[in-house]
Amino acid sequence: CKKEKKFAEPEYIFAKWARAIETLNYGDYAACEAYPKSDGVFREMFRDTYYADLMVTDVEKLNEKNVLKDHQGKSYIKRNVQFECSEMRRRDRKPLRLLRGDVDFISYVGDDRSKKGWLMWNRKIIRIER
Repeated sequence: CKKEKKFAEPEYIFAKWARAIETLNYGDYAACEAYPKSDGVFREMFRDTYYADLMVTDVEKLNEKNVLKDHQGKSYIKRNVQFECSEMRRRDRKPLRLLRGDVDFISYVGDDRSKKGWLMWNRKIIRIER
């Protein structure tokens, strides 16, 4: 029986994404997202808070035979990743609440977007008041 290789991309992408949100770096944020919000929407969403201490808690097994299609008809494979992090208030860097959520990491197959690697899509976050 062969051991499945660790799916390390979520930690790398989450770290880049979280740093982009903290520093309001739209280019890095957009590079992590399959369908990024516009620059103006991004800045408004993260005007007062950002995320820190992202930790992957569970990763769905990869099924490369399960090829799906997005709303544009492009084929991709996906892995759902569950995570936890802190929501931080920007003005004083104070932690506000714990967040738990999940996000689909998708990788396009058979087109030019496949060169972008794994991208985040369809994020769901639950805020837990402290």
